[in-house]
Amino acid sequence: MRIGLTQRVLYHKQRAYDSIEHGWYSYLREHTLVFIPNRQDQDFEQLANSIDALVITGGDDSAIRRITELKLATTIMTQRKPILGICHGAFLLTENLGGIIGNTDNHLDTVHKVNYFGERKTVNSFHNLCIRQTHKQATVLATDDAGNCEAWIDSRVALAGVVWHPERMQKPWLPDEINQLIGI
Repeated sequence: MRIGLTQRVLYHKQRAYDSIEHGWYSYLREHTLVFIPNRQDQDFEQLANSIDALVITGGDDSAIRRITELKLATTIMTQRKPILGICHGAFLLTENLGGIIGNTDNHLDTVHKVNYFGERKTVNSFHNLCIRQTHKQATVLATDDAGNCEAWIDSRVALAGVVWHPERMQKPWLPDEINQLIGI
């Protein structure tokens, strides 16, 4: 599969650089990775046609990144190709589809348990936000101990989101429903 990966924007010596977490290289080693540049002047239709799925990766938010991700995600949704939001990506998708994001404590640079249909799974956490409520068509797959959504799926339009980083885990885990939807 050709998987598009969005990138965060890093600034160094007053210059902007697109950046990707190195964990993606090993996590998706079975696939061809296509790194999405943060540029508004690209042909999003052509870019969407060139990939089989999109991962909106974690990391810092920025205006140019948000514009790029939303334009590409909108185009990919019309093609009914799968999109997976990781951390920042899950929050971005949730918020733009009508869900509610809030602040949370004890989720920054730590590990914690999530509840996945009666199973307790350990995940990492690198954020101070939470999904208080998903958009109406989403199905919640995992929650934290406070009841906030940690993973959701909307198979109607081939979307999913998780707020942890599987690419940073020694033994990566995503819910089976998301693995099947995305095909990874």
